[in-house]
Amino acid sequence: MTGDDTASTRLAAGPDRTLPHRATYQERRGPAAEINLALVAAELAELTRDELLVLVPAPHRLPLPAHLFESLRARGVTVRLLHAAVPEPPAGPLAALARSGIALPASSQIPYFLVIRDRAVLYLPYQDSGHPKADRLTRMRNVVLAGSLAAAYGAAWEAAARRAEAARVAAGIDGVEGGRDLVRVLGDGLTDQQAAARLHMSKRTFARRVAVLMQRLDAATRFQAGVQAARRGWV
Repeated sequence: MTGDDTASTRLAAGPDRTLPHRATYQERRGPAAEINLALVAAELAELTRDELLVLVPAPHRLPLPAHLFESLRARGVTVRLLHAAVPEPPAGPLAALARSGIALPASSQIPYFLVIRDRAVLYLPYQDSGHPKADRLTRMRNVVLAGSLAAAYGAAWEAAARRAEAARVAAGIDGVEGGRDLVRVLGDGLTDQQAAARLHMSKRTFARRVAVLMQRLDAATRFQAGVQAARRGWV
């Protein structure tokens, strides 16, 4: 029994719902194989080598355990999860993945759950969520299709990362009184005295607010804070 694309003959899951211990895989030469979600998690934990990309249409319902993604990243695997955008920040397991940079909201709706492993293997759901086997995924090895989808996924991820960074910076600026006015004067290269006079505040108040703003923006210098403002068209 060899090969990366294999199916397990046995699965032992503990009562704490952690991933199964190492599964025993039996190679299947067919074009595709149907496997349940528990086995998908076991396969991904054991067989993923470089990259795991996941699309999640319902962020409140994550089909795979969150600690799978965290353990893979701890091994040096690139792990990315794009989920459908929701009005409120994600909660539960997805919130932890978002804080660690693994999960980001997509700009458009995601119709189906999808997993891409190492740009070579796809895990596809049934189109009909009411199908009797809707709790199973079809594993398919197709380097051309998986590689193409991974490339498109990469572009979507970069766009999502830019939006998340812009939102983080905007939140940091808006969290400081007069934050947007501060970044504008920083971008103008004024002295503290000139900037304070323009904003009708004391030099000490200006310096204090700038310090808070730089902390919120993770900017090491005032110049960096001004550059961030310029990039977003605020100056």
